[in-house]
Amino acid sequence: MTPAQAPFDYQHARAEGDAVARRGLLELAAQLLAEEGPQALTLRTLAQRANCSTKVVYTLFGGKNGLSEGLKVEGFARLRFAVERERRRHRDPVRALLPVMLTYRSFALGQRSLFGVMFGNALPEHVPTDYSRAQARLALGAVESVVAEARTALGQGLHDVLEAAVRLWAAVHGPVTLELEGIPPFSDDGERLARLAVIDVLVGLRLMPPPFPTHPETHP
Repeated sequence: MTPAQAPFDYQHARAEGDAVARRGLLELAAQLLAEEGPQALTLRTLAQRANCSTKVVYTLFGGKNGLSEGLKVEGFARLRFAVERERRRHRDPVRALLPVMLTYRSFALGQRSLFGVMFGNALPEHVPTDYSRAQARLALGAVESVVAEARTALGQGLHDVLEAAVRLWAAVHGPVTLELEGIPPFSDDGERLARLAVIDVLVGLRLMPPPFPTHPETHP
């Protein structure tokens, strides 16, 4: 096992400070959530995995709700990073819009457990705070920035940038959520359906020209 793959151990991390220890515990909690599900994510189990006392987890997170809040914040931070990373891969902000929004699907499929904490009932006892809501807004802001760049490149106004970002987020969120729930046909054709949903909104927002029909009709 390489050092990068080594499990988190609080006894090794505590010398580097609370911030490093807290980060390590969050990553370990996300791993535990992914591997064993929400029912396994208890403060006692996390403490055992981290080689520390339950009191340490309470001190760093203030209890189960604080730990859940930390996971929610971590999820939105990762989503924002994924969006910004995908945007940097494209020179043209207009062409970046579709792949940026499909990154949402890639994130959800690759981070199912965190996605469930962010948007679902993976941890139903969790009570969100204003801070986690602010982090969600920052993730939306990353999409908003790409829309603003595209609007500017097309010579359009910026009056509805936030609304456009919300519409795009909602367009991809629906198909992705249905796909994750295993509801056909989304479970069988999720990528195509998410793509079509985003394209419909992009066309409606005049951020993409209408696609040509596959079999154009001929007229006499």
